[in-house]
Amino acid sequence: MSSCRMVDQGFPRGKCLTQTQEGVKPACKATLRQSGGVWSRVIKSAHLSRPEDYFSIYQSGCNHACLKCHSWEFSQIFSGHWMSTDDIVEMCAEYEKSVTLVEPRERALMSTATDFCRHCGSCVLEGKRSRHCPGKLNPEQVVLSPQGWGPARNIVAFTGGDVVCCAEFYAEATRKIKEKCENIFVLI
Repeated sequence: MSSCRMVDQGFPRGKCLTQTQEGVKPACKATLRQSGGVWSRVIKSAHLSRPEDYFSIYQSGCNHACLKCHSWEFSQIFSGHWMSTDDIVEMCAEYEKSVTLVEPRERALMSTATDFCRHCGSCVLEGKRSRHCPGKLNPEQVVLSPQGWGPARNIVAFTGGDVVCCAEFYAEATRKIKEKCENIFVLI
């Protein structure tokens, strides 16, 4: 057995080196841990994202090296705070209370988000729809997030840094989210 799970599974080692205060470490060792049988992960932030219109959980540490990474400032650098899968579930349960658009499973993708809203906020700010509005939502379904206007869909996504060599974390988090939340889909 090597010290890399990717290698143990027959894959090439990932591009996972993560800068920490103690030096450079693999992401699976720097930003993921298990204690008392519960997984924890370093989370940079979590909020309703646009234009996806779902709750995004931004993770620090990654074993990819995407050239146009949207999370470059924290995917290869330890940044954030430790959250257990139980902490993450509580955030998701709180988010579920604010969902304004319930989607079927087959629409639990980023690419389907703009079918319902063009994210301009005109219906809320001006009391009238823009000429580009699909006209499928009531203004009460359009809410403000740190990234702009739109609905809050019943989807939670793990994004930013991905430590895909350690599927146990995602399996545990997803199982707990599905147990606690009635109508949330999870994207990884």
